[in-house]
Amino acid sequence: MKQKSNTAKAQIGIQGQAIVDRLEHARGRIEKRFLDGGTVLLSILDSIDKLVSTLDHVTGSLDEEAASRTKTALTGTMNELSRLPDLEKNRQEDLVAVSAIEKQLRLQVADMRETLRYLRTFAITAKISGAVIPDFAGFAAEIIERIQFGTTQAELFAEKLDGLAAKVSPATKRGRQILESYAVLIPGIVTDLAASADQLNGHHRELANTATTVRQLAGGVQMKLATVLSAMQVGDITRQRIEHCQLAFQVLGEYLDTPAGKKLKEAQRARLWLLIRQLVSRQLEQTHADFDRDTSKIVSTVSSFDAEIRHILHLGSKMKPDDDDASGSIIRQLECNIAKAKDIVHQVEAGAIEADALCQSTEAIVNELVQSIEVVKVVRTDIQYMALNTNLRCSKIGEEGRAINVITAELRNFAGLMDGTAENILVSLQSLQTTAARMRGTGPTDGTDERLETRLASASDSIHAAADQMDASLKNLDEQGRAAATLMKKAIPQLDFNAELGEILAECTALSAPEIDEVPALDDIASALEEIAPRIYKSYTMVAERDIHAEILGRPASAQPVVEQVFDNDDDLLETALF
Repeated sequence: MKQKSNTAKAQIGIQGQAIVDRLEHARGRIEKRFLDGGTVLLSILDSIDKLVSTLDHVTGSLDEEAASRTKTALTGTMNELSRLPDLEKNRQEDLVAVSAIEKQLRLQVADMRETLRYLRTFAITAKISGAVIPDFAGFAAEIIERIQFGTTQAELFAEKLDGLAAKVSPATKRGRQILESYAVLIPGIVTDLAASADQLNGHHRELANTATTVRQLAGGVQMKLATVLSAMQVGDITRQRIEHCQLAFQVLGEYLDTPAGKKLKEAQRARLWLLIRQLVSRQLEQTHADFDRDTSKIVSTVSSFDAEIRHILHLGSKMKPDDDDASGSIIRQLECNIAKAKDIVHQVEAGAIEADALCQSTEAIVNELVQSIEVVKVVRTDIQYMALNTNLRCSKIGEEGRAINVITAELRNFAGLMDGTAENILVSLQSLQTTAARMRGTGPTDGTDERLETRLASASDSIHAAADQMDASLKNLDEQGRAAATLMKKAIPQLDFNAELGEILAECTALSAPEIDEVPALDDIASALEEIAPRIYKSYTMVAERDIHAEILGRPASAQPVVEQVFDNDDDLLETALF
């Protein structure tokens, strides 16, 4: 009650003014301390809200459905990895087959080259033998030219085989090395991936359960904070009750300044003063007791937060992996295992790329070889026709052409041999084409266009992002838990209102207590009390205040009967208190 008339001050005297001033000091201190305390509690509540929000991020990174999808993808990856040794073995078998066909072709080309040498020898012999026959020399020269062209094509064929051999040999050697490394590396990688994938869902469930427990603890703290904030109403209640005590002195002073008050004798004034002091003293005594009780609950409730916060920090530390040991986190271990698998698959797919390049090169060489053999076959046909024409001409010449006729018959025979060799070469080339095409289909994929290494990289990126999100969330959880714990420790002294304010209330109670503990005679001051008591009574907002008033001054006749409400506990009382 900040405003009082100077006259009222004068009427209640120096002693009364000292009590009023002390009450004003108490009222101001209570108001400030509870405003500051409310600010502290709101900062703690904000800290806990951030903690709960961070927990939502943690549980968001523990998406069980995503973990299940990851496990399914990893299972497919493991199956692909398990197939790699067989795929590489098949590719090596195909490379061996290509090498064998290449060697067979060399033998067949050697036969062709040998046949062409015989053909050239016979053609030269025919040219010499037919030198005396008109126009035969030019005819023989034409046969020799065709044989030379066939020989050139055979040499080109042999060079292309050399190029094929130069590619197959290192690919075969590298393939053997890869196959040996598979036997050492892949079983371990598959085992590690299988173990990590199996542990992933369990790990997520464990973390999710822990996060749920932490959230329940944080929710409990939030509920207690809400209870404390509700209990903080005791500050307003106490402040108002002090104002009611101040009002009692003000009403007395104002009455004493009225004409009726001025007519009172000194003894009557003294008894009125004694009654009001008894009233204020009893009100302050009750207010102090209630204040002590309710503020003790606030301190004990806030002190109990410490156990919950320490439990939250403990659970948070269990969720958070050791910074010095990344393998301590299952999700990080899974990420590490996928990285190892990526290295292996990179080697495999590099080999597959080389094999594909070899296949393409082989197919190109085969196409060129087929064209070369077709040219040789044309040469063989030309030689046969030329030899046949020579036989016919020699038959017309008679005895002079008999020797040439024998030579051209041999030409025809050897040209026929070359035809058989060319057919054999074509059969080998078809086998080479089939083998090369089969090698093209032995890459490490499951029939999709996406390479295994690409899928592993995608899985690794997803897991890395999830791990980073979880680590960041757990780090924030730890930091916010510690921040909340620090706030709690600082808050306890600030929320111990009774430590300072209780002493002030005790001083006010003692100061207001009358020196004489007796009930003064009321007969000759009844009319004064009929003026004073209703004004004081009207200011009350609590049943307890009215009851004390009724004990000392009586209940005003104009007062409405109060229906007392039975409360189950003190919190219900606080919830329904009027301000």
